[in-house]
Amino acid sequence: MIPYEEAIQLIGQEAKSFGTESVPLLEAYGRILAESVLADRDYPPFNRSAMDGFAIALKDFEANKEFVYERELHAGSTLTKLPEETVIRIMTGAPVPEGFDVVIKIEDTILSEHQNQKMVKFPIENVSLWQNIAKQGEDAIKSDPMLSVGTYLNLSEVSLLASLGTMDVTVFSLPKVKIISTGNEVVPFGVTPLPHQIRDSNSVTISTFLKKWKITPIEISRVPDDISIIKNTIEQSLDCDILILSGGVSMGEMDLVPSILKELGVETIFHKTAIKPGKPIWFGKKKKTIVFGLPGNPFSVQTCLRIFIDPFLRSCFSQKKEVYLKFPISQTKKKKHSLTEFFPVRFTTNEKTRLEAIAFNGSGDIKAGIFSDGLALFPSESKEILSESSIQFLPW
Repeated sequence: MIPYEEAIQLIGQEAKSFGTESVPLLEAYGRILAESVLADRDYPPFNRSAMDGFAIALKDFEANKEFVYERELHAGSTLTKLPEETVIRIMTGAPVPEGFDVVIKIEDTILSEHQNQKMVKFPIENVSLWQNIAKQGEDAIKSDPMLSVGTYLNLSEVSLLASLGTMDVTVFSLPKVKIISTGNEVVPFGVTPLPHQIRDSNSVTISTFLKKWKITPIEISRVPDDISIIKNTIEQSLDCDILILSGGVSMGEMDLVPSILKELGVETIFHKTAIKPGKPIWFGKKKKTIVFGLPGNPFSVQTCLRIFIDPFLRSCFSQKKEVYLKFPISQTKKKKHSLTEFFPVRFTTNEKTRLEAIAFNGSGDIKAGIFSDGLALFPSESKEILSESSIQFLPW
């Protein structure tokens, strides 16, 4: 059994890219960027009015003076300032013509008409240079770096790429993943179990977790605790990039997976790590295939996915190491063992935001993670966490 920190390090050492591919922008949401993106031009590409109002030169401004104006400028149009022109009406998003360097918002104006002439007066005392104008290049200069390799393409990132005119995006290719659930007690999801059986929730949990990365398993298998069937199924599954098993990795008589993996030539990198839940986790590889053997209890599976497989995929996609957040805990919590413990928590706010531990009945409790916001870490060397102490938190 190895420390949790060592397990994370060993898993990270096996991370590798699965290649890259180009996808249309409309299919890029949730993918990981595999190339740097630069600005294709200045942003804004011109001095842009940030308000509906009137453009004027600072040197021409005079409080409460009536100015005659004739022209209006809308977004998507342009015009050149005439020599005798002092003000123009301008709309949000329109390019401010050269010669104007202030936009006074419409709320600070008084409009009138006199002898068919349109008039505007500014009942304010002071204006400043470039007031209400977004200057050309203030957001970005052409060729400025905008997005880096490893960026998760969320809504804002996709929106930015659209603004940059990106039609196709180079992203990291997704790994081919297979899932195997083991156990005589496990019946396929959707089948009514007998009193001594349970539904295969783990394959659904694993598949759902992978959706975060846009990964769809290419195969899901369910096998009983039969050496020949497990061996044959694993052997046929060692042609993928990542194989994830659940069940059969502990110390029971029917925990057959570790010995079968060894017989099939899969290298054991580690078996068991000093955590709770998830202690029996197995990790290894054969040629290009990375193998995770997860415990069978539902909450153990959820925990191992989040603390082991999630950072592994982050490394494969060239993302930065995730930093645990810290929040105060709302109650004192104790433990008797010397393992690193992960427990479900939720946010509560009463003047101050805190983490509240959620009570559950061990890793086999199907509702252990329900209504939780993530996992909190109870360090191995500690036996007690005092109320209001700052603890490490990992959102789901």
